[in-house]
Amino acid sequence: MKLPGCRRQTPILLLLLSVKSVFASEVLSLEVSSHDDQYVLESENYLQASVSSVFQVLTDYDNYTRLSNVYQESRQLGPGPDGAPRVYTLARGCIVLVCRSVEKVERLDVEVNRRILATVIPELSNLEQGETEWVLSPDGTGTRLTYRMQFVPKFWIPPLIGPPIMRHVLARSGADDLQKLENLARERDLAQLSMGR
Repeated sequence: MKLPGCRRQTPILLLLLSVKSVFASEVLSLEVSSHDDQYVLESENYLQASVSSVFQVLTDYDNYTRLSNVYQESRQLGPGPDGAPRVYTLARGCIVLVCRSVEKVERLDVEVNRRILATVIPELSNLEQGETEWVLSPDGTGTRLTYRMQFVPKFWIPPLIGPPIMRHVLARSGADDLQKLENLARERDLAQLSMGR
């Protein structure tokens, strides 16, 4: 039995799958800075995927291990005392020969398809303070993603591992992670297209 419209959609789906090689995610800018014990990472990025699908992937906290190799664990927790959603992540990364684990419980403030703000709860984390913000906006047929993370660790970071070295390492790993984000979001776009949405 043939389903109506299946023949017509197949070439479109194949075309969209092949577009991946032409259009790819791109880190447009990346800045890393530090002042005293505070580190700030800011990046501007482009993804060839819809805002809604990028947002869905970024808020799928139970599957963050698919986004980046640094995530060892991630999960959505119950709401905090104020009723706001909370998430737990355990990330491990190495810069040069120094490896650290960052364990965070964060309070979420979310504007659907626009903004995600995650604020560290220090007493449940190994950061003195921290905040991560994603701002999403349409950009042509894709998404512009502005990312800003600032944190003060409770652990020591050797002074030799300053912003220039961090920037170099993050530029390489960040591009890979951004590509994973784009791929996961494009899978959602294609699934929605195949369902006729």
